[in-house]
Formats: sequence, C-alpha cells, structure tokens
Amino acid sequence: MVFFTAMLVIIIIYYLQVDGLIYATIVALIAELLNIFMAHTLTKSVEKKMKQRIRRLVDGYSKRIKAQRKTIQQLEKIQEESVTKLYNANLKIKEYETRLGMTEDIPHGVDKSQEPVTAAPEKLASDAAPVQTAPPAKKQADFSDLPSGSNRRKLPL
Repeated sequence: MVFFTAMLVIIIIYYLQVDGLIYATIVALIAELLNIFMAHTLTKSVEKKMKQRIRRLVDGYSKRIKAQRKTIQQLEKIQEESVTKLYNANLKIKEYETRLGMTEDIPHGVDKSQEPVTAAPEKLASDAAPVQTAPPAKKQADFSDLPSGSNRRKLPL
C-alpha cells in the first residue's frame, strides 16, 4: 500500500511538477487515512478473536469449577452419611456393651472378647496395667555454636 502510494505521488509530481505537490499531498493524506482505517479494522478483528479465545478459556474453567464443586458436594454428602452411620453404630455398640455388662474400666491393651462376660469390676481394676509415668526430662545441653557433627571441642571459656 505504501509502495503504491509513493509511486502514485512520484508520477503526479513528475507530470504536474509544481501543481502536483498539492495533488501529491492530498493523495498521501488519503492513503494515510486508508492505512489508519485498515489498521483500526485489523485491531478490532484481533481484539474480537482474543475475546472469543479468552471467553472459551473462562467457560472451560468455570465448567471445571462447577464440576469440582458438584463432586465436593457429593463427597461431603457421602461423608455426612458415613459419619451418621458411624455414630449410630457406636451408639449400638455402647448399648450392647451396657446390656452385656461391659464397662469402660477395661484397659485398651486387653482384648474385650477374651474377658468373661460376668467379670466383676474389682477383678478388672486389679488386673489393670500399672500407670506409667513420664520418663525424667533430659538435661538440656549447653549452648554450642558448632555445627552438628563437628569434631572440634568447645573452647574453655
């Protein structure tokens, strides 16, 4: 486009000489306006294509998010159902334990199925494992600025 405009301007100036400068200027202005309009049109079309591409990406991500939210809701529903089933099962277990006379005094290390059902609570308390106390706390080592694993001795300061 610019090349043809330049050729047209040269031809006009060559044939019309002094009067051709006015015509050449008019032709150059018209060519520049056409160039501006074409660049504007190209910019608009590129912008439209980019909007479409971005819209597709956004739609894809929004669909993913909706699907993930739906999956999360389903998993939460399953979790709620499982929690209620476990709660109900624990209630039934406690009910059966109270019916059979089992108490909470049985230590965790003893298997409940091996205990006789008619065991007296005194016997269970005497068979319980002794209570373990926490080991004495270790004496905290002196501060040393040497890295761990260092063979150097601490300076006698």
